[in-house]
Amino acid sequence: MPDHDVLPDRTLTVELPPRYCPLPPVRHPDEDVLARRTADWITGFDLALSPQQVDRMRGNDCPGFYGRIMPDAATDRLQLAVDWCTVMFHFDDVYCDEGPPARRLGLFTDMATRIARVLEHPDTPLGGPGDVLLAPVRDLARRAGRWATPTQTRRCVDAHRAWFLAVLWETGHRIAGSTPKLDDYAHLRQHTAAGAATLAWAEIVDGEEIPDRDLTAPAVRALTELAFTTAAFDDDLFSYGKELWTAHTENVPPSGLSLVEILRREHHLTTPEAITRSVDLCNRLTHRFTRLRDQVTPRASAPLRAYLDHLAHLVPGNLDWGLRADRYRNPDGRHPDAVTTLASTTHTPPADTSPPPIPSIAWWWDADLA
Repeated sequence: MPDHDVLPDRTLTVELPPRYCPLPPVRHPDEDVLARRTADWITGFDLALSPQQVDRMRGNDCPGFYGRIMPDAATDRLQLAVDWCTVMFHFDDVYCDEGPPARRLGLFTDMATRIARVLEHPDTPLGGPGDVLLAPVRDLARRAGRWATPTQTRRCVDAHRAWFLAVLWETGHRIAGSTPKLDDYAHLRQHTAAGAATLAWAEIVDGEEIPDRDLTAPAVRALTELAFTTAAFDDDLFSYGKELWTAHTENVPPSGLSLVEILRREHHLTTPEAITRSVDLCNRLTHRFTRLRDQVTPRASAPLRAYLDHLAHLVPGNLDWGLRADRYRNPDGRHPDAVTTLASTTHTPPADTSPPPIPSIAWWWDADLA
């Protein structure tokens, strides 16, 4: 359990209860190649990266992240998604996380709107020195344009706008110092974690457009939201130690924008109780995902089946990646291994597999979905 007396120059360990996940993590065989290429690619742009930022980029392990989602993808095509991940983690660090939220709000909104427009129209004129991040975004958009259909491009841009809108919602709470209700957080967390934006690149990498009727079918929408939300809640679990460490470093309370803290405050729980309740919820979501996926996959088209496979890889892959990534172990880029999250997985289903008492997501358990 967390040591609330931790100091910035000491280490912190968070231990999680067993996490139900019968889906095994799988790795891409060329992650080292992907890592070398993305490092060469990003340093080709004049981003004026500090040594600390370069180290953080390496520590984010984007090849390991996407390699776990698409372990069978062609390496050259997967490079596009890995490069996007590298840029967007940097964007998240600089424009979404660093500095007081009120001060960074204007910077975030300006950059987010420009990113969306450049993805939509790569020939959009770039601005001044503050727009240096748009050069790699333009390169990504042009490379994607060689493969993506107009529908895939629209889905990618729309997914980014949904992500940015959700981050604005999150930033509003940070500025106000408020904690959202669990019911709101549960359905928005998939968007603050860029779930749709992440999988939009997977469809482009695969190369085959998924018919709208397949993606918008209620069961597929439920599976999509289940996978994105489970992965995002897992992010909250293995980043909770980072949250605590940073709170102690800055001498402020932990942010109210994590599943653990929302449960703790809304239900008046102790921290260990809130962690246990969070893992229980993730276990319940994972169980529902696996059961519904098994019902939907046999009748899915080939493009949809590939998409469902990516979702099924995302859940265990994100958990496996997140527990190892320096993004969470080195909370500020200057204290390697300052935070450790101990976790194990189990194939034993949760005792309670019923819908959780969260109205905004209860429809994922509707009996007529399959």
